[in-house]
Amino acid sequence: MTIPRLLARACTKPAVAAPAAAVPRRALATKAAPFPTTPTCPAPTCACAATPDPLPGLEIDRQAPLNGLISNYAQHVLVCTGKDDWPSRIEEEHGGDNLVADLRELVGPRGKFSDPFHNIAILNASFPSSPPPRRRPELHTSSVYLLPQFKYVPYLPRVSFESVEALVRGYLQPERLHPMHDGLSPIHRDRLLRKPAYQSLLWGVRDVREVVVLVCGHGGRDRRCGLYGPLLRGEFERRLPEQGVEVLRGAVEVEGEDGPAVEGVASGREWAARVGLISHIGGHKFAGNVIVYLPPGLRTEDGEVHPLAGHGIWYGRVEPRHVEGIPQRRAVHTTPPPTRVRLQPPTQLPNDRFKADTKAGPNQTPNPTRTKPRRARWVGLSLLAALLLALPPYLLASPASDTTPLNPTTFTPFTITAREQLSPTTFLLTLEPAASSSSAAQRTPTARAVAAAWRHGLWSVEVKQPQLQVARDYTPLPAPPPPSAVVRAAAAGLDGSHDDDDGGDDDDGKVRLYVRRMERGEVSGYLARLRVGETVELRGPRLGFDLALMERPGVEMEVIWANRRREDCVGCGGREGEGCAGEEKQTGAVVALLEEFRRKYAGRFTYSCTVDEEGSFIDAATVVRSTGMATSASSGAGGPAWWRLWANSASPASSAAPSPVDSVNSDACTYHSAKRLVTSDDRDAPAGTGAEQCRCEDSKKNRVAGGKNLLIISGPDGFIAHYAGAKVWGAGKELQGPVKGVIGDLKRKYPALEEDWLVLKM
Repeated sequence: MTIPRLLARACTKPAVAAPAAAVPRRALATKAAPFPTTPTCPAPTCACAATPDPLPGLEIDRQAPLNGLISNYAQHVLVCTGKDDWPSRIEEEHGGDNLVADLRELVGPRGKFSDPFHNIAILNASFPSSPPPRRRPELHTSSVYLLPQFKYVPYLPRVSFESVEALVRGYLQPERLHPMHDGLSPIHRDRLLRKPAYQSLLWGVRDVREVVVLVCGHGGRDRRCGLYGPLLRGEFERRLPEQGVEVLRGAVEVEGEDGPAVEGVASGREWAARVGLISHIGGHKFAGNVIVYLPPGLRTEDGEVHPLAGHGIWYGRVEPRHVEGIPQRRAVHTTPPPTRVRLQPPTQLPNDRFKADTKAGPNQTPNPTRTKPRRARWVGLSLLAALLLALPPYLLASPASDTTPLNPTTFTPFTITAREQLSPTTFLLTLEPAASSSSAAQRTPTARAVAAAWRHGLWSVEVKQPQLQVARDYTPLPAPPPPSAVVRAAAAGLDGSHDDDDGGDDDDGKVRLYVRRMERGEVSGYLARLRVGETVELRGPRLGFDLALMERPGVEMEVIWANRRREDCVGCGGREGEGCAGEEKQTGAVVALLEEFRRKYAGRFTYSCTVDEEGSFIDAATVVRSTGMATSASSGAGGPAWWRLWANSASPASSAAPSPVDSVNSDACTYHSAKRLVTSDDRDAPAGTGAEQCRCEDSKKNRVAGGKNLLIISGPDGFIAHYAGAKVWGAGKELQGPVKGVIGDLKRKYPALEEDWLVLKM
């Protein structure tokens, strides 16, 4: 098999733009490339998709050098999902019941067969899995690609963990250990080595003979890749056939135990490719990110074995207009421009290969950029020093970040003014507009935006991790009610609901964030490393739940907060309804906030805590008691306790109990329809602000006052999935999805739970 000359020629930076002396000393950066290179990309010869407009606050990094940025790894494992997008953490999909989570349990950082010197990257891919064998159509299987092993495993049964372990032991573990393992005992060394005998447990494994083009399209992780990924995939699928490359689509079918895989090359063309989207591979700020894997045995048009056959070529900053140049049958101009490309095989090429390919032959000229690297480096440093000395002082002192007020479009700098460690894994950050925004012209709009958000109700801000260029939503904590307001309310015999207090620090734009550091959490780990005085970038506010629960008469709320350890909730009672435990001498910041609300809304707001290490959990009986269903429900299985919020209330639209379901039809009502809620997402247009009225009807289609109680579940994906069913992805958005799990089972047992309650997944 041969490949067009274009893929035989990789892109590199011209010597005048990037002398070798300025490049870090890595194998590929300090030796002449063992393959022909070209400096530029040809302009497209036909119409192509337009380059997307930059996303505000998530611009593409077009300045940082790309050569040598990719960390070494041994293999890519691509799990075929048939989906184009996934949640931010792919291992948490379906409540953690997925192949990625299973594999990471074995080869992840803390896995059973973890090897820090044999890095395995596990990704999701949009390729569909092969259909089950005709003789076993009832099997539920997954398919995986192993690159650069160039193996395809069509059938990985999802009914037994033994098949997952067979994949790891037979294909993913190294054939030879790193020298750093020389000090291990023989039994431990044997445990880390590949065992070919396990390969016989996986049926139908095939060699991959086509080129594999992978495009990062993980919109659930970063919107830039979600924008560029589908565009680039479509462009590759259109341009490859124009260059004589057949694009294979659909699932790989495996016929017969000894038969070949049906790879789709039926047109007589010499070579083929598969194009798919993949999940996070790093470098979102360099979108679009593309990897081209060249299978072993590929030859150039000259008949020579391709130097990178069996390896992968990485490209960054790829735009639709660059795609035509990548597979083009030309002797020159093959890949995106030098400032927009990064190149490095995923696996380290052997040193002897480099030595053999970089020896200067009789007609070859030594690389001129390696003659005087130190001199070139000192020249560059001298020029930089001269430039800095020539800059006016006010330029050097000017702030680098934007000073615009808090807004939903761009990121605004805030300064950490206080940090309170609540437990080994949780802490409270207090943020104020950055010093560069300390003028009234800057701080006043930010304060107004924060105050307006608190008047709305629940809201969130996006926190940016600048190194990875990702952002996560955090919900600010309200400020405790002023003691004076509580005293006035108690003296007047009121519940405090009419105080002119919106709960926020609206006088100066302060924002308080409760953060739990999660394992492998990009943003939570970043925030955990920051100290008082450092800067955090926020974007928002994003207005969320807009029902004024506690500001309406007759509304009651109960909060149950689950914790792993007692130090996470110091001062909180261990039984529902008790509130703050009297014997506790200390009270945590969050518990103190809850206690203030309990005092303000005396008799209408209660809270309690469960603690894993003390053997208390939220279970089915807790839900039954809190919702007023029968008290004889079985306790059910206690799940793992993350931060959980359960709240129930009477409808603010009516203080009366909801009408029976046979007399009230709420399916047409935006506010009270459980069916409509299934397809709702957190970015839906705000409702309940007076623009639309309740549309509940009776059996005669007359308008009636509807109403539903609210059962709110908040926490990580695994917790939500266990108690209320997982959220689902559709049309590029995360939707509420049907109610399943513990609450779904209870709804079948107690019809009133279905009739009177709406379940919201936060």
